[in-house]
Amino acid sequence: MAGELGQQTVELGTIVRQAAEESYLALRDLVEKSRAADTDGEGAQQRSDTEKKIDLLKFIDRTRQRMLRLHVLAKWCQQVPLVQYCQQLASTLSSHETCFTQTGDSLFFMHEGLQQARAPIFDVPSAIEVIHTGSYRRVPKCVEEIGTQNTLFQDERKPTLKKLSTLVRAKLLETLVPKEISEVSVTDGIANVQVNGEFKVLLTLGYRGHFSLWRILHMELLVGEKTGPIKLEETRRYVLGDDIERRMAVADNPFTVLYSILHELCISFVMDTVIRQANVLRQGRWKEAIKSELISDSHTSAGQGGNNAPTQLGQDGELDSSGFRIPGLKVNYWLDERNSGSAESDSSPFIKVEAVQDMQIKCQHSSFVLDPYTDKEADLSLDLSCIDVEALIFKAIACNRHTRLLEIQRELKKKIQISRSPSDVVLKREEVHMNVLQKRIDRRDFENCCTNEVLQVRAYGQSYIHLGINIRSVVIYVLHG
Repeated sequence: MAGELGQQTVELGTIVRQAAEESYLALRDLVEKSRAADTDGEGAQQRSDTEKKIDLLKFIDRTRQRMLRLHVLAKWCQQVPLVQYCQQLASTLSSHETCFTQTGDSLFFMHEGLQQARAPIFDVPSAIEVIHTGSYRRVPKCVEEIGTQNTLFQDERKPTLKKLSTLVRAKLLETLVPKEISEVSVTDGIANVQVNGEFKVLLTLGYRGHFSLWRILHMELLVGEKTGPIKLEETRRYVLGDDIERRMAVADNPFTVLYSILHELCISFVMDTVIRQANVLRQGRWKEAIKSELISDSHTSAGQGGNNAPTQLGQDGELDSSGFRIPGLKVNYWLDERNSGSAESDSSPFIKVEAVQDMQIKCQHSSFVLDPYTDKEADLSLDLSCIDVEALIFKAIACNRHTRLLEIQRELKKKIQISRSPSDVVLKREEVHMNVLQKRIDRRDFENCCTNEVLQVRAYGQSYIHLGINIRSVVIYVLHG
């Protein structure tokens, strides 16, 4: 075996020969010692057989251990190529480690020198333009017009917008977009982010010269009434947009920040509109037919509904979102005149409109009601783009009336004297008696929001009695037909 890494080595044969010689010499010394003890006679102390056997046993044990080690060494020598390969790998890795360390140190010290040796950035495109055309299109006509050209030439717009669109799409793929955002599209380098019924925002890249940050170009609220969506004042829209841009610039998920702020703002506007419409109805044609009260157990940190402005600005112009509360609204209808003055004993049905924990508008009815068109549980909801509290009240009344008439029909069918055939007690929608229920309600709104249902009960022969429920009270009226 050749020397490796400065270690001295010997051949395996030499070790075997030396072990055999040492064993032979030890055996010879043992034999001579035993023979000399026998020939000395009585003048010398004779060794007993037990001592001789002990010496022989020690020799055998030492020789056995020596041969066992020699056997292990011979087995290990069979792995010498693998050991040599591992030693080569260790040597190579050690060399690489040294090279990496030296390279890192050299680059560190070279950085200081590069700061001094860097070359200026030359305007190569302008130089090429001057060489080929002999002129420079961006040279101002007079000294007063010296400045940066803010608009692109016609032949430069299309490739520039195409490249910007690619950058915007790539940035959108890297950004987490909340699932509540219903539409995200890119056109001419502008990203259209929209939540149906709430808001629409146009964005692009380049906030304060940084092409990795989002910049808001236009912001529009889609929340509104029959007269149209809510319009933000120019100053408020500018302040709100600037605050959102700065928050998006420092956030890990900028679109989550965008959605959170604008969604909470829209919810505040919705609740403000709902409360205002309820007050108008209570003071107008629904006077003494409904009553409303605020629910103050709906807390949030985004804005405040009610009759006040839903947004507040701090001293530095930022949106102040501390300590805000969005109240809910409770609207009672079919008021009981006997208990109209007592709020605790009031058992009239009501609709509750409030922003729940996930900041979504939820409409709940005080009791289980059925939809007259589907005979399933009624789904009371608001169209945020066209908020109409009166239509919500009409729908709740229609569903409640339909449910109560079904209960009356079920009870009448149990009476054998009244219901003898399936056609004796029938729930029908009548158009003839619509003006009897509510003369002051517009026909189109009435048909869309509150169907005129009556319970047709056979009196005798072909004569029927029509039972209906007034939309302004729970009074049951009877018509003969």
